[in-house]
Amino acid sequence: MKRPLLLLAIVAAMQLAACNGGSSFAPSAPASAPLTARAHSSSSTYKLLYSFAGTPDGASPLAGLIAVHGKLYGTTLNGSKNYCSASCGSNDCYLGCGTVFSVDSSGTEHVVYNFNGNFGSAQDGSWPFAGLTELKGTLYGTTSGGGLGDGIVYSVTTSGKESVLHRFTGGSDAQGPEATLVAVKGTLYGTSVYGGGSGCGGAGCGTVFSISPAGKESVLYSFAGGSDGARMYSGVTYFHGKLYGATLEGGAGCGSTGCGTIFELSLSGKHRVLYSFGGTSDGAFPNGLTAVGKTLYGTTEGGGARSSGTFFSISKSGKLQTLYSFQDIPDGNLPGANLLYLNGNFYSTTVGGGTTGVGTVYEISKTGSESVLYSFAGGNDGNAPQAPVIGFKGALYGTTYEGGGTGCSSNGCGTIFSVTP
Repeated sequence: MKRPLLLLAIVAAMQLAACNGGSSFAPSAPASAPLTARAHSSSSTYKLLYSFAGTPDGASPLAGLIAVHGKLYGTTLNGSKNYCSASCGSNDCYLGCGTVFSVDSSGTEHVVYNFNGNFGSAQDGSWPFAGLTELKGTLYGTTSGGGLGDGIVYSVTTSGKESVLHRFTGGSDAQGPEATLVAVKGTLYGTSVYGGGSGCGGAGCGTVFSISPAGKESVLYSFAGGSDGARMYSGVTYFHGKLYGATLEGGAGCGSTGCGTIFELSLSGKHRVLYSFGGTSDGAFPNGLTAVGKTLYGTTEGGGARSSGTFFSISKSGKLQTLYSFQDIPDGNLPGANLLYLNGNFYSTTVGGGTTGVGTVYEISKTGSESVLYSFAGGNDGNAPQAPVIGFKGALYGTTYEGGGTGCSSNGCGTIFSVTP
């Protein structure tokens, strides 16, 4: 099993070529995973707010939304007026360089910024896998391509004025950032899938980096692969003065790649592996973490009792407990997004599973009692949500990577939706 974003990263790498012409820790054994799914909530209300068209409004939203001044802002991986594949031949191709967009609660969408890639003399970004972070009224994000070829960190105002803050160079620097930045005391922290050295086949095993709003960037930690961990697809979480996160690979199990790790990192760069996944009942391929009280919570995209992913808690000392195993159909499968904690429960999405197998929005308690709030149907409805949801004006808002029609290679260009629990 490979995380869907791994496949998307391969696609992005193909697009990019066309466009650019610590210490070990022995954890205790995890608890067994209870299966306590409830029936679908009949009181949940779903609304399809917007269906992307590809050109010129964007396509393939992979990241979640943020609320700024009464509107929601997000990114699309593809689309825009600037095509990013030589095979397209015209600006009508939906494989554009990506966009930043806004949408209000009524579903009115507006393209805030179109990324330009590396066409002509431009060294702008392309393919924003990651979402946005707001700091003092300005939006910050990353793209996995563009710049000098290895991605960028950018800022953009809500009126559409964009600035490139840093162009990654790979090697000892980061390369290919795909996760949303986190702001800590005026500094932004991010992760990258590659870079940080020459390990993991030569491209580097990934990094955690810091960058100031003025663009001063520094690699805080470079992963070494193996037991240390590798491939940061998710971002970090600031918790009790330190950064915590998950590597998709490394650690134990799952053959030579490893099933992933949970780590702790000080702001000065001191790294410690808290837990290495084994790929069985404890899960495999973890996503980002959410802090509640004195505990961190997260999901894995593989492993568990049904090989469909897990929901877990982990302490700062590295004690992991598997609280729920996803069950695929009619329950969810591949819980690939971060968790939102709201009013005593967690909310998020699964890429697959549900009644038709194309994804869900679900609710789960801290003890692992899970309920599917909505099952996507594909076609004119959404398909394959890979992003977290946000609480906004009394409802949950999110995006789906596909669906919303028959455009973009017949799978649909993606949607924006709301669910009221």
